[in-house]
Amino acid sequence: AVLFGLLFFFRLGSYPLGTGDEGRYAEIPREMIASGDWVVPRLNGVYYFEKPPLMYWLTAISETVFGQNAWAVRAVPAALALAGVLLTYAAGRALRGREGGFLSALVLGTSLLYFAIGRIPLLDMGLSVLMAATLFCFLLAVREPPGRRRRLLFYGLYASAALATLTKGLIGFLVSGAVMFLWLL
Repeated sequence: AVLFGLLFFFRLGSYPLGTGDEGRYAEIPREMIASGDWVVPRLNGVYYFEKPPLMYWLTAISETVFGQNAWAVRAVPAALALAGVLLTYAAGRALRGREGGFLSALVLGTSLLYFAIGRIPLLDMGLSVLMAATLFCFLLAVREPPGRRRRLLFYGLYASAALATLTKGLIGFLVSGAVMFLWLL
């Protein structure tokens, strides 16, 4: 966890935000902070309803805590990437033991695209981690006998699917829901 944390957070703020997506996904949370309105996202003063607000909220919280800078903006996808590696370890360990969890986390954490997306303020890292959490909870829950643990895993499934939907819209639960439906079928 420490090594992947160092890898994902290394020199995050050492280069300026790029134009396009990076600038947009940094400006919307900055305007939330400046206006005090965390409900209606704005881009350059114009209402911006293209995407749901979860990632904007997380970035705005990061900027409130760490200041309005490139590191604070990029810290959100980096933290989510680290969370994804840890979730993969936990699910892999539950399914295939300690070695299975370690190797699964190692493969995910050292994947070049995963590393790159974990350092860019886009919605994709939040969506992928939350969809993976949804499917991990499902896979672990259906293997559990009825009881408290199974119920908690299903609650985790519902919560992560809802958060994925707040990240990028209907894709957050439709894709993982389709996977679960086809598996059950």
